[in-house]
Amino acid sequence: MSKLPWFRTYARMVDDDKLKLLAFEDRWHFVALLCLKGEGLLDKGDAPALLMRKVAVKLGLDVRSLEEVARRLAEVGLIEQATLQPSKWATLQMRSDVDTTAADRKRRQRQRKKDAGSEGEEGGHEQVTGESRVTGTDVTRTDTDIDKEETVNNLKAVGGADRDTSPAAPPSQARTTGKTATGTRLPDDWKLPKSWGEWAIAEHPALTEDEIRRQAAMFADHWHGKAGKDGRKADWGATWRNWIRRATEMPATRRPAMAPTAAAGGKHAGAMAAILGGLQ
Repeated sequence: MSKLPWFRTYARMVDDDKLKLLAFEDRWHFVALLCLKGEGLLDKGDAPALLMRKVAVKLGLDVRSLEEVARRLAEVGLIEQATLQPSKWATLQMRSDVDTTAADRKRRQRQRKKDAGSEGEEGGHEQVTGESRVTGTDVTRTDTDIDKEETVNNLKAVGGADRDTSPAAPPSQARTTGKTATGTRLPDDWKLPKSWGEWAIAEHPALTEDEIRRQAAMFADHWHGKAGKDGRKADWGATWRNWIRRATEMPATRRPAMAPTAAAGGKHAGAMAAILGGLQ
């Protein structure tokens, strides 16, 4: 395994029943073992006796004391006693963290593209575990996107909608985009389509599900509060994408602290318009 400059811990550790069973010093011993795992020391293939000596030096213990620490941590299911390996390490770390350089990530992305192209020529089947594209966009999914798979799969449209609720244009006026030349207003019952939320996560991996919901609520309040021709758009999907791009470019200190609600729609819509300078 590649050496990691850092590893992931979780806020719920403070309430973890297994850790609560340990004395305070053993809680630190466990964290220290996580550090050694991230550093790669536990994965060098050393003989068990040599590994114990190396870890004992790192933790400032003698080997006998380390063996007792390992026994106590293993009793509550936090490590494997013989190898000192943390339990469930692979499921609690993100795959993309292992790629420590941009070159690593780029190389893997090129390989996935090559593999996907080969499968397309042979059978036309989508590569399930490699690179894929978010429906309706041209955004290539990277390792970070794959790490967010669970978030994307669990993301539900605001209010439970899972369909594109952009108003459809009459057939006689339809263009290639499916919108009228003069534009339409955002429907009063508009909910964020799941595909739009997936695009936001794929395009801006730093966004959380809650932030996307918050932006969707502000988006609806803003455009429902627009009067006249300024409230009509030919392509609401493109308007959403521009909204998200501008919101992510805005310094965090200038973003509204609270998500808007239907009751405060006008107030938040005005604030968002002032901050973003109006979306086209």
